[in-house]
Amino acid sequence: MKIYNISIKNAGYVYCKSCHYSAHDILSESYTFSEGINMLIGEIDSGNWAISYLLSMYRHRPKDFVLFEQPKVAVNDKMISLKEFSKASCYMDKTDPLFSSTKSVKKQIKQGLAHSKLDYSYDDIKNLFELDSQRVERSLNKVENEVFRAMAAIGLSYNKEVFCFPWLSHKLFEYYHGNLTILLEILEKLGKIVIIPVGMPATETTESMEQQ
Repeated sequence: MKIYNISIKNAGYVYCKSCHYSAHDILSESYTFSEGINMLIGEIDSGNWAISYLLSMYRHRPKDFVLFEQPKVAVNDKMISLKEFSKASCYMDKTDPLFSSTKSVKKQIKQGLAHSKLDYSYDDIKNLFELDSQRVERSLNKVENEVFRAMAAIGLSYNKEVFCFPWLSHKLFEYYHGNLTILLEILEKLGKIVIIPVGMPATETTESMEQQ
């Protein structure tokens, strides 16, 4: 199913986890996301990570969620269950069960294509995400700062439509910036929905604290 827009309303508490951070966050409002890059700027517990985590990890880690009601999710303006929706999303972190810590990126892409029957070859996806010919033979733990492009390649091979990132501090975002910029451009051109929560720059955080 091609996804053009998502809207979701929910409230509750979420214990968000990634390979870099963990934090308690709050769901307390309605969210709407559309095709392309949806960058959410805010601190680690500002609600941005919670919604990204909810849309991608609820079915895998239900114990991380305390929800006050059943999430109301609409895809392309039609109501859908969160469980059904989550089949189209992936969490761009190695904690997502979609990603193996032992198999090579190459093998995972091939397995994804065998599962989805997409009209792509392995080489099509490797070239699309500009994956290094040597690193693609390694596991995700050994591809260094190419890791997000490798995960996205695997996600696409499984026909994922929504790519949900964990919260990234501004410093960490800048560390991956070159690879992330390339990746976000690729996903946008493919017409995917990307949800990426990012921390505020240190200068903005300091100014905000001083104003308080």
